[in-house]
Parts: sequence; C-alpha cells; structure tokens
Amino acid sequence: MKYLPSTETMCTQFHKVKPFFAVVFLQFGYAGMDILSKAALNKRMSNYVYVVYRHAIATIVMAPFALILDRKIRPKMTLSIFGKIILLGLLE
Repeated sequence: MKYLPSTETMCTQFHKVKPFFAVVFLQFGYAGMDILSKAALNKRMSNYVYVVYRHAIATIVMAPFALILDRKIRPKMTLSIFGKIILLGLLE
C-alpha cells in the first residue's frame, strides 16, 4: 500500500522550502540583471540613462504587487507621515 502524504503535510513542507525557492529566484534575477546591464553598457549606453531605465522598470514591475498585497495593512497617508517621508528623502 502506497503512502500518500496529506494536504496538511504537503503545505507544511511547502512553507519550509519557500525561502529556498525565493533565494533561487532572486539569484536568477541578479543573473538576468547582470546580463542585461553588461549588454547595455557594452553598447555604450550612458550609466545615468541605464540607472533611470532600471528604476523605472522596477517601479512598473513592483508597484502592482505593493498596491494589491499591501492594500489592507498600509496605514493612511497623513500629513505627518508625508512630512517624515519628505524629510527622510532630503536627508538621504
């Protein structure tokens, strides 16, 4: 008779290996960025233009996740919080 793991056991195992999957995908992301940056800079793209494009693409990719996943836990934007963000930006 074969042993079939229960759904609870599989979920527990998945939660244990999730950080490892995240690290592997992060490494693939770093490798992809290295390849893209090497190709762009070898074709004489300006460093400043490359940084602007990189940040713009990162914003476009990450913004939907931030808006959807953090919708319920994000605090309301008050004048006090906005002022602190501006102050931190100036002190960067």
